[in-house]
Amino acid sequence: MGDVPYRLPVLAESEGWIALDKPAGIAVREFPWDGKRPNLDSALNLQLQGGKPELVRRGASIFGSVYYLDPDISGVVLFCKHRSSLADLRNRFGSGEGYFRFVFVAGPKTEDMEHAFTADAPLLPHNVKPKMIPSSAKGKKSFTEFRLLAETEHNLTIWEARARFFRPHQIRAHAAVHGIPVLGDSVYEGPVSPSQGSLLPRRKGGALNAPAFEGLALHLVDCHIGDALQVSAKVPRAMCLLFKRLGLDVAALARKIEENTLQP
Repeated sequence: MGDVPYRLPVLAESEGWIALDKPAGIAVREFPWDGKRPNLDSALNLQLQGGKPELVRRGASIFGSVYYLDPDISGVVLFCKHRSSLADLRNRFGSGEGYFRFVFVAGPKTEDMEHAFTADAPLLPHNVKPKMIPSSAKGKKSFTEFRLLAETEHNLTIWEARARFFRPHQIRAHAAVHGIPVLGDSVYEGPVSPSQGSLLPRRKGGALNAPAFEGLALHLVDCHIGDALQVSAKVPRAMCLLFKRLGLDVAALARKIEENTLQP
């Protein structure tokens, strides 16, 4: 992965696939919008060919990502170990047999916005910018279910997003279309992170001018494809710390997230 070594936790594994807990900032596969940054597909295969013990003992002939996940999104990433399992799971994912659940932070919801709704705007890649735009004429069908998890006194909200199949930037684009762009998402005009000082007004120190959260506040919690594949990744520590600074009961919110298991 370039000059910086990474050790990614293994969430689950079978003979045909392995699920990793990806931190934000790492690319899963090569994609035009992501430039030439290192990606896991290339890195895993390069080190497998080089005989790295941690990878050789997995019994893989190749490593191939099942779906694309934006580099700035943390959470479950799924890699197959053989061409046969890769073709099978990619086909299942493309056919909408999967089920995925995200958690994200956004700005305030409007008074007339429902606590749960479905976004169905067809999405089309912008012809110049690295982003998706809604287009009923040329866009491809896309569906995302949103559910409000919590509201805070700091004009930020916590949401859950579900999709059977997701396109690049789908969660981010659909959230923006409905007026709740993701915190830290400059591409879709999301709100900037509040400073630590604004959330902790009684504390003193220069560090309080720093953002309360760095990056995109969007995490892929669950991945479910088929009867034998369901994997979860806990909300990252940095996001949980943000919840705490926002005055939320982190333990209660974590239970709410974890208890709401996937039900395709």
